[in-house]
Amino acid sequence: MAHTARTRTLSLVALAAAAVVPFALATAACGGGDQQPPVTPPAPPASTPAPVVEAPSASAAPVETATASASAATPPPPPVPTSAVATVKTDASWAGCHQSYKAKKGDVSRDVAAMADGCKAATKLRPQGKTLTGKQADQDPPQSFPFEAKANHCYRVYAQASEGIKDLDVVVKDSAQILVGQDSTDDPSPVVQEDGAVCFSKDDKATVIVSVGMGKGNYALQIWSD
Repeated sequence: MAHTARTRTLSLVALAAAAVVPFALATAACGGGDQQPPVTPPAPPASTPAPVVEAPSASAAPVETATASASAATPPPPPVPTSAVATVKTDASWAGCHQSYKAKKGDVSRDVAAMADGCKAATKLRPQGKTLTGKQADQDPPQSFPFEAKANHCYRVYAQASEGIKDLDVVVKDSAQILVGQDSTDDPSPVVQEDGAVCFSKDDKATVIVSVGMGKGNYALQIWSD
C-alpha cells in the first residue's frame, strides 16, 4: 500500500515535469521573455532639388518681335527733293540787322522798306521791283507772288505784317515747286533767308509764297537782289 502511494506520487511528479517542458518551449516560441525592439530601417537620403532655371520673360519676346516687325514694315521717308537751279548762300553777319530791327507798327509798306534798308550795308543788295502787299488770315490759303529769278544772282525776301498778325510765314519755291528757302522765325517780320539768300544758277520763274500762322491783317514784302 505504501509502495503503491509512492509510485503514484512519482508518476504525478513526472507528469508535471513533462508538462513544464512543452510549456517553456511554447513560451519561447510565442516570444516570451525580453524582446529586442524592431530595427527601424534608415530613412533614404533626402534628394537635393535640382536648381531652378528661370525661363525668359514671356512678355518681353513678343514686344521685341513686334517692334522689330513694325520697324521692318515702316518704309523710310522719301528723300527731300533738291532744286536743280537754286541753292542757299549763308552769311551769319546778315542775321544781325534783322534781329535788331523794330517795326513802328504803322504802315506795313514803310516798315518793310525800313527793315530791308537797315540790312543794305551788310548784304550789299538792292530792291527788285515794287513793294508787294496782301491781306490774309490764318484760315485763308497761302498767297503767291511770282518773280523772274536771273542766273548767277541771289535774292532775299523781307516781309512785315500788321499788328493783327502774330506769325507771318514766307517761303521761296523754284519753277518745279521745290522749296529753296524759308523763314526760320515765328514772328510778324520774317526774312528769307535769315542768315543769307537764295541764289540761282539758271534763269527761273520762282515764286514767293506767303501764309499766316496766327492772326489776320495786312502785310507787305520786298524782294532784294545783288
